[in-house]
Amino acid sequence: MPLSESLHSVEMEFRCSNCGLGFVKPGRWFKSAAQHRCSGCHRLTYLTYPKKLALFDRYAKLLITRSGTRDDDGRPPPPLQ
Repeated sequence: MPLSESLHSVEMEFRCSNCGLGFVKPGRWFKSAAQHRCSGCHRLTYLTYPKKLALFDRYAKLLITRSGTRDDDGRPPPPLQ
């Protein structure tokens, strides 16, 4: 299953599995990033394809659930915190 190009501009939040600190980047960043170092605990997390699939799937479902609720400027609603 490919990572959806329709989510490239969607701001996505990924949380550190060690300390829970989140960071937000656009989908296109996650598509190409291989790893991320948490700014809280400094743990290195490898952004494996299964992790990316789960993240993109979560936001695809979120957008389907919120369909029809776009902002006036056409941007999708902000990610869940």
